[in-house]
Amino acid sequence: MMQMSGRNGQMEKAYDRMTLEFGTGNDTERFTAAGVFDKLGLLVLIALLTGAVGYAVDSVGLLFLGMIGGLVLALVGIFKPGTARVVAPLYAVAEGLALGTLTSVYAAGSNGIAPLAIIFTGGIFIAALVVFRSGLVKVTPKFASMTLILLVGFMLVSIAGAFGLFPGLNSETGLLIYGAIGSIIAVMRLFMNFDYVYKGEQRNLPAEGEWYGALIVMISLVFLYINVLTMLASRRRR
Repeated sequence: MMQMSGRNGQMEKAYDRMTLEFGTGNDTERFTAAGVFDKLGLLVLIALLTGAVGYAVDSVGLLFLGMIGGLVLALVGIFKPGTARVVAPLYAVAEGLALGTLTSVYAAGSNGIAPLAIIFTGGIFIAALVVFRSGLVKVTPKFASMTLILLVGFMLVSIAGAFGLFPGLNSETGLLIYGAIGSIIAVMRLFMNFDYVYKGEQRNLPAEGEWYGALIVMISLVFLYINVLTMLASRRRR
């Protein structure tokens, strides 16, 4: 059981900022976890539809456009939660195009990798939610700090690998390990997202905050899909 005690001061401040941004739901429709996951389902559907376009077009330009656009939109939505209602669907469009193109690249010579990546990602997401709801994982200061450290380290290794400083990352074993570590970090991020969603419900935020909740979960889901795709592609390299 991964259970740690204590309060996460940084996360408490984040929840307080949400309260200031959206107010409380006493006189309006209330924020609910079900509402967040309904909106997340819509974002996933948008990403799947645009992903099919990206997969069919298979354009490197579309890949980079989607990646850069997705990054900008994610940053805007994270730092300006009130914009999430507009930003979240646009983020899903951008990432769908990028991930569809990326999947097409990985799928070259590997039949069936796209549906497998989608199924595995969905399965991991559901398993993570079940584990979180069971109480086996508690998002605490140590857990949040560990997640942040691992994420920063992973990103630094990714940047270094892009410049050829870690040639082993391009091997079958290297990609498998890289994807597995990235998937673990993505699941840890999902736990933190779930914690926000259910605490947001407890704090009686208005329903407008559901778009922000859906956006942050979607960002982690995209990160998870990329790493699952990397793992599957590594096993199919010959």
